[in-house]
Amino acid sequence: MHRRTCLVTACVVLLGLGAAHAWAADAQPKVDLTIAQPTAKATLSGVVEVRVQVQPEDAVPTYVHAGLGGPPFVALARVRKTNEWVGKLDTTLFPNGETQVMVIAAVPKMKRIQQTATVTLDNPLRVYFGDLHAHSGYSDGAMRPVDALAYARKIAKLDFFVLTDHVGGIDEREWADTREQVWKANEDGRFVAFPGIEWSSKLGHVCLYDPPGRRWPGDLPGLYQAAKEAGAIGQFNHPGTRYGDFNAFAYSEVGDAAMRLVEVRGEPEERYFIQALDNGWHLAPTATDDTHSANWGAAGRWTGALAPGLSRLNVWTALEERHCYSTLDRNCLLDFRVNGAVMGEVIAQPVPWAKAVVVIADPDKTDSIAEMQLIEDGKVIQSAVPGAQRCRWESAPLTKPGKHYYFVKVTQADKQKLWSAPVWVTVGR
Repeated sequence: MHRRTCLVTACVVLLGLGAAHAWAADAQPKVDLTIAQPTAKATLSGVVEVRVQVQPEDAVPTYVHAGLGGPPFVALARVRKTNEWVGKLDTTLFPNGETQVMVIAAVPKMKRIQQTATVTLDNPLRVYFGDLHAHSGYSDGAMRPVDALAYARKIAKLDFFVLTDHVGGIDEREWADTREQVWKANEDGRFVAFPGIEWSSKLGHVCLYDPPGRRWPGDLPGLYQAAKEAGAIGQFNHPGTRYGDFNAFAYSEVGDAAMRLVEVRGEPEERYFIQALDNGWHLAPTATDDTHSANWGAAGRWTGALAPGLSRLNVWTALEERHCYSTLDRNCLLDFRVNGAVMGEVIAQPVPWAKAVVVIADPDKTDSIAEMQLIEDGKVIQSAVPGAQRCRWESAPLTKPGKHYYFVKVTQADKQKLWSAPVWVTVGR
């Protein structure tokens, strides 16, 4: 009898647990998110509407957020008392290409739920101007980072700016303040800022963008390896006899993965740029002020970055993919492509021929383009003399077999110059 009583009691308990489980299931029904708009595999541009349906209707989320590939997210608003939530995403603030619309919702008493839809972003590229090498009084420059950032934005009116005080010239508190002021100053759509440092040795100086810290190996191979592991973007600074030529730009496969940029602001640095390219480096030219005075971004040298819109993600992607050029003119717009590939790209598959297209425009009526030179493997192979503010130039098909790099050098009537990033291509089967 005792055993039977226990069995009956156990059955009652199990039934009670089952009822409790059923009640819990009823209390927390499954909630589904459906992305009604945009549809999967859609091609998006500009500002788009995101429309999400939540089922069942009585499961009302405390919030619904949407983004493209990740943050930043925007909050969606509930349509009256329906199960629909809507909002808008500015696709120009994200890099072109395939990505995902991500929707995240929080439902009371449940874990956060998520839904995605794969889409493609396709916005025209625009040019944004900035300075990637500057100093404050925290090392051997002038004033404070907060002053430099305000000047770069409000006086120089840069689109993007990086403060790069010397590694040996700042302490931990100054580095922490630099990062804090940079994050405060950044405002996507208006002004983009990154923290940076300048590393120095007898072989040369290097800028590192958005590094995780201020302590780095003292040798070039160690620096290359650490920068690659950290995911930082590196720039070779002012190559030459005074500060160093990085061991004659001896090639490093590890370094090539981290170093994306090199300063080119005149013919002497152009020669080092060509030497680096001939040695196998994949680099884009930049123009920077390297200012140590209170004139951040206003000393006559800029980097043009090609991006669909002004955001930290877009500027970072432009630098990482070498979609940029060096310019001594503040507003001259340059677009250089080979077989449709944007400057800075490597055409992976061999092609039967290569064709370069240059589009250049200067809004200043007093400026004109005196000469454009197409450079193949360090040598001028074709040139044009437009004598106009705006022009489009297409080269004759280039069929010389082998691996090549091409870039364009532009000279204006006032002798100001521009250098595009190369496109790397293999001609032949």
